[in-house]
Amino acid sequence: MSATSVLINQINTATTTVVSSILSINFILGSVSLIFNIIIFTRPKLRQQPCSIYFLTSSYLNLFVIYIVLPVRIVSSSFNVDLANYNLIVCKIEFFLFFAVRATACWAIVFACVDRYFHSSSHAKFRRLSSLKIAKITVIIGSIIVSISYSHMLVYYIIKSAANQYGNVIPLCTDQNGNYATFIAFWHMMLYSLGPTISMFLFGCLTLYNLRTRRQIVPLGNETNRNIRRTDNQLLKMLAGQIFVIVIARLPSSFGRIYISLTQNIPKDTLRIAQENLALKTLSAVAYLTHSTTFYLYTLSGTLFRKEFWKLIRKICHFKNNNRRTKTTRQTQQLEEDNNEN
Repeated sequence: MSATSVLINQINTATTTVVSSILSINFILGSVSLIFNIIIFTRPKLRQQPCSIYFLTSSYLNLFVIYIVLPVRIVSSSFNVDLANYNLIVCKIEFFLFFAVRATACWAIVFACVDRYFHSSSHAKFRRLSSLKIAKITVIIGSIIVSISYSHMLVYYIIKSAANQYGNVIPLCTDQNGNYATFIAFWHMMLYSLGPTISMFLFGCLTLYNLRTRRQIVPLGNETNRNIRRTDNQLLKMLAGQIFVIVIARLPSSFGRIYISLTQNIPKDTLRIAQENLALKTLSAVAYLTHSTTFYLYTLSGTLFRKEFWKLIRKICHFKNNNRRTKTTRQTQQLEEDNNEN
């Protein structure tokens, strides 16, 4: 076996190990993260906030990513088994759903940024746009629009023969060659990473401007106003942390897809294919961190979120202690009754 063949095998082994490890870590982190997110955002302190509707929507969609998308990707990466490569209907539906759900989860956070902008406005007509009713309507309309934006994948995704990282020709569910491959790479980057990032940054800056303007116009006043502003600031910090993670985790993956689409007609040897496969799959696996780490991100960046989390933990511990005391009391009473009978 030549040195090149040995190197190719080592790269392919590293690809399987690295990608499977990253995806498995994401699965473990997300399984804990999203359950806590849903519980905390439905607590009385937060569930009346329109912003929480968007966070909840994103968490529910991320559950789909963690429990459906990731297992499929782990099996595909570890065992090279993916039904989408052998059934055209599964191919089209799988990639459409996986792309659309991930993008919708991201745009739900964008809607949260827009809500914070409206909520912080000094104009009453804009503040009225921050409401639970509008939040629910926005989630529905936004989900429909994102789904329509990816609907072309149901037409243009096909199963074709392609060389894998080992140089073997295998069936592969992927986009059509040519202009569509380049289009879907740029389109997904705009809808999944660059577009949401720019939108979040823009509305985050506008929200900061609104908050500073209102501080100059309206004094802090009573304790209620201070609490409201404190809550707004905490939610804004959580959004800022989300933007940071999206930038460092998603953009490299999007640029990698664009590179692959632009070089698809260039002849490549097996070594280059293996190297590009390692880079692209690793970047794609890292991108899932934005779906699995939201709880830890919110806990680090939001004091309000941490307080609600610790209240939940104390409530659970208190419930367990009460059950334990109740059980002990019943056992004691039963022993006393038995002794009296004797």
